[in-house]
Amino acid sequence: MPKLICMMTLLMVLWVYAYVLMPPAFGVAATLEKPERQRSGVMSGGTFRRMLGHDPATLDPALLTDIYGGTVVRQIFNGLVQFDANLRPMPDLAEFWETSRDGLTWTFTLRRGVRFHHGREVTAQDVVYSFTRLLNPDQSLPVTELFKSIQGGNAFIQGKTQQVQGLKALDRYTFQIVLEEPLAHLLTVLGLANTVVVPQEMVEKLGERFARAPVGTGPFKFVRWQPTQEIVLTANDQYYAGRPFLDTVVFKIFVGVKYEEAFARFLQGELDEVIIPSGKIDEVLVDPAYRKFQRIRKPGLNTLYIGFNMQMKPFDDRRVRQAFNYAVNTQAIVQEITRRGSLVATGILPPGMPGYDPDLPGYAYHPAKAKRLLTEAGYPNGAGFPRVQLWSIGQSASSKAELRAYQAYLADLGVQADIRFASDWPTYKALLEQGELPMFRLVWYADIPDPDNFLSPLLHSSSPTNRTFYHNPRVDQLLQQARKTVDEAQRIARYREVQHIVHDDAPWIIQHHAVLNYLYQPYVQGIEVSLLGKRFIPLQKIWLKKYPAESTTRDTIDVKPQR
Repeated sequence: MPKLICMMTLLMVLWVYAYVLMPPAFGVAATLEKPERQRSGVMSGGTFRRMLGHDPATLDPALLTDIYGGTVVRQIFNGLVQFDANLRPMPDLAEFWETSRDGLTWTFTLRRGVRFHHGREVTAQDVVYSFTRLLNPDQSLPVTELFKSIQGGNAFIQGKTQQVQGLKALDRYTFQIVLEEPLAHLLTVLGLANTVVVPQEMVEKLGERFARAPVGTGPFKFVRWQPTQEIVLTANDQYYAGRPFLDTVVFKIFVGVKYEEAFARFLQGELDEVIIPSGKIDEVLVDPAYRKFQRIRKPGLNTLYIGFNMQMKPFDDRRVRQAFNYAVNTQAIVQEITRRGSLVATGILPPGMPGYDPDLPGYAYHPAKAKRLLTEAGYPNGAGFPRVQLWSIGQSASSKAELRAYQAYLADLGVQADIRFASDWPTYKALLEQGELPMFRLVWYADIPDPDNFLSPLLHSSSPTNRTFYHNPRVDQLLQQARKTVDEAQRIARYREVQHIVHDDAPWIIQHHAVLNYLYQPYVQGIEVSLLGKRFIPLQKIWLKKYPAESTTRDTIDVKPQR
């Protein structure tokens, strides 16, 4: 089994290297043929129902920082590029592009005739507006740091100019980005959900309501959002790649990421897709009753970690953070509680992500070393150590069991930990941003197949999603250098140096990389899952082989949009 896992890891790494980070040839256009919508035996119509673990904080793409909003936004909007099943950047709103030899000027030719959901055609000026929003001088947004390399970006942020010099609409269908310095993974960055194209007049008309009633160009149009209940989308008849097969998509909201409850609803026929809870894996594998369902097992580019608030005492002391790492047997937690085939983590980058370092040692379970470090920090056998709060948003049975295990391991160290749960994601997000949580459980999912998408958001001192408030000038310097480094070997070397520095600084306990197990109802067809996970499943490709219109378990959807 270990040999099989190693081989799998190697293949995943080679896969991503071969297809994702191969630099585009200068001046060579990339094109994508319009997909064929008519296939023999394909049924159109019906409603696809899937789980959403929490209410999103927002559906405004520029403001996205969570997977819940990202899952929905990707069905409503399009960007210039998208990723295929092998994570290769492919055309989306951009029909083709070319770059200058120095890599500083990128020119994109847009598809003609693509329309926003309210009817107006998309133009190059819409791309200029959408990207300019990401350099908001009044608010630090998730991708602001990336877009500062655009010519005139810093001047715009500082209020010295009214426009970003390097964002240009050359004509109605030609958009150009001019950089002040290379951004090695620009093409991949343009696959971020934050960089999709929005209509200026609707953003300005709706104001803050745009975050709850978005208008895009995607395969599905927003209908309504009932907090804690559901988000409903309907098919876009005018979608540039052809109308989706489905009529409706419903995201059923299970506040607290309650996998067990969702699984029960799936078995009752109320969901069409579900993640198998840890406690049900063995049952699903051996019980013949489950054979009628389709099972998809997929590794993902994700990492679960327990973060320390490094601005809070006693977690401002590296010896304390290291002691906690040695005190917890993450291997036992993953193998005995988390399960689902999840991989024990040694570093923040998952296998399959370029820059993943298989030689990173991680922290072995070593209680004696943990106690020695805690004593050196001034807390012999935990004496004088303040009672700790360990926070989480996930309330599945597996999540709660994992937290109880942490509580027990820390008790062995002489530290008392209280487990706390946030009521919903927006509340949890606000507490994290305000730096009020001493220890917290989080999962980071890759938005794009690039190591910068893990390391910079989680570790750069200026990042709004740096929840541990980690600050190391050398790490900041390496991350900034790596973004400008076109030579891939040098770039990866810098990311690996970052990982070794962070390993010693221990801003978190890295637990595992999830291998997700999905079940689909037997009639669901056209499922395409990449290493980026369920958020990136192109729902416009899904069709229902047999739609039981007479079934009372199906939802009746009112598709009158809310505005």
